[in-house]
Amino acid sequence: MDLRDFAAMRLPRQLASPVTDVALWQLDLKDAVVSLPAAANCLNAAERDHAAALRRPADRLRFVATRSALRWLLGQALDCALDALTLETGPHGKPRLAMPGAPAFNVSHAGNHAWIALTQARPGGGEQVGVDIEWMDPALDPDTLRGIADHCLTRRERAWLESLPPPARRHGFFTLWTAKEALLKALGVGIADHLQHVSVVPGAEGAVRRHAVLPEPGQGAGMAPHEAALARIQLYGLQAPAGYAAAMAWLPPA
Repeated sequence: MDLRDFAAMRLPRQLASPVTDVALWQLDLKDAVVSLPAAANCLNAAERDHAAALRRPADRLRFVATRSALRWLLGQALDCALDALTLETGPHGKPRLAMPGAPAFNVSHAGNHAWIALTQARPGGGEQVGVDIEWMDPALDPDTLRGIADHCLTRRERAWLESLPPPARRHGFFTLWTAKEALLKALGVGIADHLQHVSVVPGAEGAVRRHAVLPEPGQGAGMAPHEAALARIQLYGLQAPAGYAAAMAWLPPA
């Protein structure tokens, strides 16, 4: 398989990134529907087996289109054949390239959109990145959102959310959620295990919002191994398509 396999596939579109060392890409999954055969040619046998095991056609589409787009981007970045790329899984399920100095990457998809964040390849590596995009489901009523927030957000985050006017709380919740997921993905830790260990403090409104990150008092043991990383991580809320929220976290080399 090589780059010619993408002749029939709509390629991802590069987005503006708040960090010069990170390229951010968006794939429109509606465009990918007609090109699944070409996309599947870019996957290895294990990836094709994984796709075949997914029961919902929409899930197969997301996986095949997103994974093949990721392989194309990595092949372009490293100037190598797509089948020369070996992807492995980290301790908490985060995929990575099995080669020294390889670029770090992260993927998220929601609805008709997939986003891919990709760092530069550099000797020694050391960078990490996390990205998240979520559809702000209008069917989630205020009580349901409040229940999710009680489970997923810290007391500090819930206080910020409750300070917003009621019509703004849905967007506020997804601002927090996407930022927290991107943050924890960049750190490479289990998301469910660390939701209460660190708080996101949203920055000023804008096309790009720089968020603050605060370890939670009394929860320090959970983040203790990542104290140095938390001190230098950069967390951004990003402009997303209508009805979506998105965020990116970048951990520069130490």
